Amino acid sequence: MKTNRFETFMDAVLAIIITVLVLKLVQPSEATWGAILNLNMRYLTYFICFLIIFTTWYNDHLLFMMVDEINNSVVIVYGILIFIISIIPYFASWVSLHPTSVPAETMFGVLFLVTNVCYSLSTYLIIRANPYNDELKAINLKDPNRYIPIVIILAGFLLTYTIYPQGIYVSCILATLYWFVLAITAENELESSERFEALFDAIVAIILTVIVLDIGMAVDGSWQALFDLKLEFIAYIISFIVCFNYWNYNHNLFSIVNKIDFKVIWSVGASMFFLSLIPYLSIFVANNFYSFVAQACYGFDFIIVALLSIVTANALKDVDKGNIALILALESNLQFISTLIVVGFGIIVGYFFYPPVIIVSCLISIFLVWLIPKLQKY
Repeated sequence: MKTNRFETFMDAVLAIIITVLVLKLVQPSEATWGAILNLNMRYLTYFICFLIIFTTWYNDHLLFMMVDEINNSVVIVYGILIFIISIIPYFASWVSLHPTSVPAETMFGVLFLVTNVCYSLSTYLIIRANPYNDELKAINLKDPNRYIPIVIILAGFLLTYTIYPQGIYVSCILATLYWFVLAITAENELESSERFEALFDAIVAIILTVIVLDIGMAVDGSWQALFDLKLEFIAYIISFIVCFNYWNYNHNLFSIVNKIDFKVIWSVGASMFFLSLIPYLSIFVANNFYSFVAQACYGFDFIIVALLSIVTANALKDVDKGNIALILALESNLQFISTLIVVGFGIIVGYFFYPPVIIVSCLISIFLVWLIPKLQKY
């Protein structure tokens, strides 16, 4: 069977899982840096789960660029892989709540172990299903680097069941980082960005809809009860504008992109990670609208996305140097620099005077992202 529809299905499932992860994050008990740091393991677990899912997608994308067709054996193994990845958010939450629990550690480790095994098995089955594909034949299944993550996770099991209860958790982090290093050192160029754009669109679309799920229901049917939720709706509206603006900018940008490479994918992937935090931060701000800590977290997330946009712009220019339209469109990073300045100024003002200025500065920076390129034409 052909792979196009299967790839679309796979991408949709992974996009949903990536965005559902954030729903498992609990809000800090109060709007203080200390309360945020107390959830450090929750945030680390979220990051590692996001990383393994995105790395799985990236490796799968590179593999399927060479695939002519697949058979039912491949589909079945990928079905198992998708099932395992789909329950990662649940057990990631469990292990972050009970980091020294052997059952929680074991389930977390089993998921990561089976994910690695299924991916290796699916690669073998894909090669067998395409016996005349020279590109696939070039894949060395005997390369020990492919199996080092499995060895690391098994070593973690040994540690957990002997001397160190958190051995599995640590080993899963190390195994995921190892896969990540292998992925970014491959330095692949992709002639088409369509599948990556589809994943990006799906993730942003789900983020836009997930944000509203965290708005509390009015306590009764009165206008006053609805008005009491005004801060939640303000935070939702602002976050919707932020996410939609980011999608719209990238949509216009990628319409003139001819090819991408691993630097582009991973810089945009990092942006998607911080963008995926928008629903979480929106609720944090809504619950603590006049708190500097909550507003600053929102502002810092905005600044990081702007910095990553500069990295993406430079990566696009490097990989597609002959694309005159792209070079002209990305001639200056002034619009992103303006975001850093405006939001940075908003954080300073928010710290000394009025914290909600920070979220207002984020809105102003969105306006500047579109205004500055237009002014540069004149």
